[in-house]
Order: sequence, then C-alpha cells, then structure tokens
Amino acid sequence: MDKDILESVLKRNWKESSLEKIVSVESSPAVAKNLNFLSTVDRLKLKSILGNGKVVNKSLIIKLGTNPNEFQSEFNGRYDTFRKEVMMYDTLIKIEHLMEEFEDTEDILWCKMVHHIPYSCIVLEDLKAKGFHMAERGQFYDLDHALLAVHSLGRYHGMFKTLEARGLSPQGLKTWFLFDNEEMHDYFYWDMTALKDGVQRLWDPSWTPIVEKIKITKTEFHERLKKFAELDESKFNVTNHGDCHKNNIVVKYGWDKRPIAMRFLDFQLVHYGSPCIDLTYMFYLAVDPFVRRENFDLILRTYHNSLVNTLDKYNFQGNKPDLEEIKDGMEKYSFMGLMLSLTWHPNFLQSEKMEELRDFDKIAATEGKEGYADEGFHPEILEKNIGPDIIAFVDRFCSDS
Repeated sequence: MDKDILESVLKRNWKESSLEKIVSVESSPAVAKNLNFLSTVDRLKLKSILGNGKVVNKSLIIKLGTNPNEFQSEFNGRYDTFRKEVMMYDTLIKIEHLMEEFEDTEDILWCKMVHHIPYSCIVLEDLKAKGFHMAERGQFYDLDHALLAVHSLGRYHGMFKTLEARGLSPQGLKTWFLFDNEEMHDYFYWDMTALKDGVQRLWDPSWTPIVEKIKITKTEFHERLKKFAELDESKFNVTNHGDCHKNNIVVKYGWDKRPIAMRFLDFQLVHYGSPCIDLTYMFYLAVDPFVRRENFDLILRTYHNSLVNTLDKYNFQGNKPDLEEIKDGMEKYSFMGLMLSLTWHPNFLQSEKMEELRDFDKIAATEGKEGYADEGFHPEILEKNIGPDIIAFVDRFCSDS
C-alpha cells in the first residue's frame, strides 16, 4: 500500500477511536473498606463520545493523597509515598522501552499512569476493565496463583536490576518502612501479645505451654527488625515493590479459570535491598499458609528460575544469585515472615471485620492491653492457618528460659 494512503487511513482510524468529549463522570470507591490505608482510591466511570460519534463507557482509577487521620498524614509525609509512586511509574515506562528493545512479548506487570498532579493525585488505567480482579477477602493463593505470583515477581526484580545496570533505576530509595518505624514495631508487638493471650484463653489448653514460651520483649522486636535495615552490598540487591501482598496484586483468568496474568499495584513503599524482602512478604501475606509450607522449595525455585531467566533475557552482565543465596536470604528474613504470619495474617483473613475486631485508638492508648475482640482469635478461624507458624516461631526464636 502506498505510504500516503496508509498514513491517511491510520489517521482517520485513530481519530475515529479517540476521545472527543466526556458527557458525564460518576465516582465510586474502587476498593473495599480497610483495603487501602495510604490513599483514597476511586473509580471514575465516564460516558464519552468518540471521534466517530459513538457513545462509549470508559473507566479510570484516581488516587488522592487525602490524610483522614494523623497516622496517615505522618506516614505519607515521612515516606513521601506519592512522589515515590510517580517516580516509579516514570521508571516503569523505561522498562517498557527495555521490553521493546529485547522483544519481550510477555505481559507488563503494572497498570499505566494516565496523569498526575505533583504530588497529590494520580490517574491510572482501570485494570478491572481489562479483566483483572483482586483475590476475594479471606482467600489466599493456591499453588497455581503462588507460582504465577513468584514468576511475576522474579520478572519484576530482573527487569529493575537490568535497568539499574544502565544507571536508570530510581534514585534515593531508603530502607523499607517496616524496618525503621518503631511505632509499627509497637503494633507488631501488641498484636503478638494479644494473639498469645487469645490462644491461652480460647484455644485448646495444649497450646498454652507453647505460646507461654513467647517472651520476646518490645526492645528485642525493635532490635531484630532494625537490624534488617542494614544493606549487605556483598549480596544481590534490587528495587523492591515493598508492599506486594495479595491486596496489591490483581489477577486475570483464562477459559479454565486458572490464573494467566498478574499486575502489581501501589508502588508507594518501594525500597532497595534484598529481593527476599519482597519474596518473604509475598510468601506470608499472599500465599495460603498450607500451600506455602507444603510447597516452599518449589515456589522458591520458580522465583529463582524466573529471576535468572529474565536477567539472561536482558543480557545482564553482573553477578546473578544462585538458589542457595536466595534460600539463605529467606532464612535471614524468616523472623520477619513468621512475625507477619502471626500478627498480620489474621487481619488479612478477616479484613472486612477489622474495625469490629481491632480498635486501633484503644490499642494505642492502652499499649495493646485493650482493643482486641475475642472473635479475631477463635481457633476455628486461625489454628489451621497459623498454628504451625506459632510452633515454628517458638522453636526458632524463643528460648526456654
């Protein structure tokens, strides 16, 4: 076809399918209550007219940096969450260019940013309109989901490491928020203490001598978590997502209802460090605990294969971690993983009842002595999920003294 004719045809086609006018906009919450703590996230439904006169419905996601309480305001200011997320979306565009350069035809692992107002508003494409969905409340990943999740995370880490080698990765990233925030450590400690008390009162008496061994102090909590903030430059380090639990991942399914694609959301807590930080977070706050325990090595090998294959695909010339380094990293962060299972897994399991089960103001005012409802610790809900993790935590981190 003649070049001028082709140009004319494409211009007409693109004009006909482009937005001409927005007729109306409706806004509604995009995520369920208690599933987003750092932003207000709404879905905008647009009735629009295209260049060819056709009326269509479109949708977008808008994130607003509103701070309804003092904790959110302080947290967003301390960790510069909105600026960090905008910086990440700018970086993700560079990764898309990298994918084009190496003819990587796998799906991208994020949604596209449409617009932002520095640094209070971000407009994003709506992945729900493309068939992506979040896991149901109280549901965690089976093996198919877990393997796809760590494969996706391996790709994500590999692409960012390649970008780092080119001097194009995000700059100025600090340690992970979970390691240097003593107020967060206090809540972990109070949640652990409340769990111990709940188990003693509500579970079978055979659990009492087990949880009584949990004698770790708040100071020990602080010291253990702050120690993780130290960057080991002799090891393989990457740009971490920083918050890759199941509520920040959306999934697309094939004809057989098996997961075929995943996208990561919320890049407000990115940091630089061991890839095992992201991996541990995902293992303990996205994967079903039984699936994690029964398939730990398989899931870990799947991640490592994805990471190394991605680095090879992009011709990365630096040192690549072997599987033993990844295993050692997971062992290093096992305290963090088991601690997350015992303190945050119950919250994720019953997030729709969080306000009923935890009165955060009362917890803070009484330093964890009040504010927890017994329903949050009932054994029929928790024992099969975290019972083995309680035993593992006691065996590995609690002395008999």
